[in-house]
Amino acid sequence: MSNIKDISKLVKEARISKGYSARELAKLCDISHTEINNIEKGERVRPAILTLKAFEKYLDLDFKELATLVGYSKDTIEYGDNNIIVSYERYDKKVREFESAKQILLHEINKKRHLGLDIKECFDELTKLLENDNKMDNQTEKLINNINRLFDYLINEYDSSIENFILKDD
Repeated sequence: MSNIKDISKLVKEARISKGYSARELAKLCDISHTEINNIEKGERVRPAILTLKAFEKYLDLDFKELATLVGYSKDTIEYGDNNIIVSYERYDKKVREFESAKQILLHEINKKRHLGLDIKECFDELTKLLENDNKMDNQTEKLINNINRLFDYLINEYDSSIENFILKDD
């Protein structure tokens, strides 16, 4: 870390050298860009431990040095350095984001499954028409059998993937 003894200048210089805008850094750190601006202006002189951990990760600034610089106790610094500090609000937000993404994924998978089943249904009807009109030669029959095996494979893959996806979540 440089000889700068002011977190505002230290963070701003590190952010600029990494090529981040205040908004980009804020998004990475999961804080508001206003908080970044307040830190860099010197209005927020003691950022949260989680914010300092994020600065360590994204700005390559040493957590212990940052925490000491802003006045955290040795016990707090040791705890922050050696333990996973979880903000329940952030954790809950991530869980909600994951659940939302999971529901969107399941919806998309089900749409594709239904589309596949609709195509198979049409294909089965076409096969019946060919059989009834006696227009099926050996080559056509082989092609139909290959396509049916492909449908069976895709449906089995879908079912086992969804089953695994749901079971792993429980």
